[in-house]
Amino acid sequence: MSALAYIEKLRGNQVEGSDLNYLNKPKCLSEIEVHPQPYLQGIDEADEVVFSSAVRDSEEVIYARKIGKNVIPRGELLGQISSEYNKVIAVAGSHGKTTTTAMIFHVLSDNGFNPTLHLGGDLKGVGNVYSGGKDFFVTEACEYCDNFLYLHPYISVITNVEPEHLDYFKTFENEKKSFKKFEKQSKICIKKNTYKLSKKIVRKDGGISFILEKNNKKYHKINLKIGGEYNIFNAIYCIDVCEKLGLNFEQIKMSLETFIGVKKRCEKIISKYNYKIFVDYAHHPKEIKKSAIYFQEICEGKCVAIFQPHTYSRTKLLFDDFIKSLSLFDEIVCYKTYPARETKDMGLDEKDLARGLCENGMTAYDCENESSLREILKKYSKKDLIIFLGAGDLPDKFDFSRQ
Repeated sequence: MSALAYIEKLRGNQVEGSDLNYLNKPKCLSEIEVHPQPYLQGIDEADEVVFSSAVRDSEEVIYARKIGKNVIPRGELLGQISSEYNKVIAVAGSHGKTTTTAMIFHVLSDNGFNPTLHLGGDLKGVGNVYSGGKDFFVTEACEYCDNFLYLHPYISVITNVEPEHLDYFKTFENEKKSFKKFEKQSKICIKKNTYKLSKKIVRKDGGISFILEKNNKKYHKINLKIGGEYNIFNAIYCIDVCEKLGLNFEQIKMSLETFIGVKKRCEKIISKYNYKIFVDYAHHPKEIKKSAIYFQEICEGKCVAIFQPHTYSRTKLLFDDFIKSLSLFDEIVCYKTYPARETKDMGLDEKDLARGLCENGMTAYDCENESSLREILKKYSKKDLIIFLGAGDLPDKFDFSRQ
């Protein structure tokens, strides 16, 4: 939403917004006024009202429709904006789309393509939006509420499809049908990696190195500054896209090796605390499992997950899978649920999750505030690895500085 607001401002439009977390706005909104919700005066004065799907039934949206305003979801606005560019590169999927999108943008930028970026995360050194030329528009494509169906990409990537957002799709079959529609709307759709992983090396500095092969030919080793085996496959998707746009393997490799990552995606933190800290956006059981496997590989002491569940309905729908994946850590702290668009009666919360983990034989705690979390964290030492997991706001509340 903030990236779209920034682009609309550059297009010469007068832009204002509202948000529950209105005081913590990203850098791209420095010249855009953001009000606390609800901001009905802004609705009265607006020619067009754009809403996030997370608040599609909010007081402001209901009011805007009542008084006859032109009301559109953010996906529709993204589709309108992207249609003004010659080639749209859109990355969809249940996991990995933010990092893959950022990698593609970075490699294209590094090789003089001057792409425009619309991202659902914060690319270090850039942010979540960049205004480039009119030839290439690189965007993250979100499936929630079928927002990605407003896009008609020149090249699309589907990293994977897992049961997700079932509050909207209702069934996994419906979700897969939407991804199929997205694929058909793309001139070129990349769904499978053309390169195979030949060898990987998990480095103690938190990064990962790997060698790829294709058609029985092995390629030069790539040394990523970021970690996580899943980022190898994100990098392969990036290679596939950039090769289709005319770059060769060596050009792409050199650029990938300078990629410093997206905030909250397997992000190493420099902190004043006694233990080592990473922040990872993993909030789905399959993502958590991959994170746990990677962090256990680089951990010298206890590998501890501080997990903030994201929505009550997801916790309920995937409860057993959460228990299995979180149990791969040595200890788990379940922090107060990030509700997003939901209320407690829609599912299960952090207390239910901690209880389930304990019943599964794990050492698990639940806590509702930062002070109680800090008390729990005092027991860990410099050999221990603390991983803040989830898509919520918990990492932003801690006063650690980033690398």
